[in-house]
Amino acid sequence: MEENIKNNSYTFLKTVCNFRSLNTNNHKVKQQIKEALNNPNLEIENIQLILYKKQLSNKDLINKINDELYNENPKQISIEKIQKICRKEDINNSRKISNLQREIILKNLQNSKIKEILSKEKPIYLILDNAKIHHAKIIESVCDILNMKLIFLEPYCPDLNPIEDVWRTIKRILYNSNYKTLEKLIKLFKKLFYEIVDDTSFYNNWLSEYFMV
Repeated sequence: MEENIKNNSYTFLKTVCNFRSLNTNNHKVKQQIKEALNNPNLEIENIQLILYKKQLSNKDLINKINDELYNENPKQISIEKIQKICRKEDINNSRKISNLQREIILKNLQNSKIKEILSKEKPIYLILDNAKIHHAKIIESVCDILNMKLIFLEPYCPDLNPIEDVWRTIKRILYNSNYKTLEKLIKLFKKLFYEIVDDTSFYNNWLSEYFMV
């Protein structure tokens, strides 16, 4: 189980890489994945430097803003477009930073022999819902390198996901448990998760219900 403060395709990509690393006995692959995720080229300062070099010149930026100021669009629409232009040029834009970090991780993985080595191992099948971040093309590209196969559930069918039985069991236990702080709740949740998630009955029940009828 991995906790992500931000729920975006960049953090999900890192989770996928860590999951693959934990599920291979090849120490060379583990090290290469670690290096891909901890490479200095992913540091915010270096990302911002790349974005700075891609910025429009002051002259081009002013011309672009003037085009919006003196066109025939309603004032509110022009203001919104100018705001969008400014956000796009902002090197502190978190979305632009995370998107560039994703691309760099992909390049880091491509510059090694990870795919060649993992192609000889059994693939990992990852069951996912239809969250937008799960369908990002870059996730597919990384999973192709890591020999991970993505299985998407039907839309609006959470009961098809075996992890839902785990959550349901945990919720029932938490409902009857005592905890006075958020920290104690998190600690209890983690304890229950690791105790319950390895119970093969969840997996077997899921298989029998949806694939062996």
